[in-house]
Amino acid sequence: MPRGTVIHRVISAGAAVAVPAIAFMVNDEINMEFIVLGALIGFATWYWGPAWPPL
Repeated sequence: MPRGTVIHRVISAGAAVAVPAIAFMVNDEINMEFIVLGALIGFATWYWGPAWPPL
């Protein structure tokens, strides 16, 4: 597997986990909308990928 593919997948998973984690740190509770938002951002990053720089 190319190195760029691995980096791309790690960034996508990181975005999916970071959104609910930051929301939990701010609000001290986990809400379903933040989990869904994180999943959507992570999936969008995985699907469309970064526009620049190319991986």
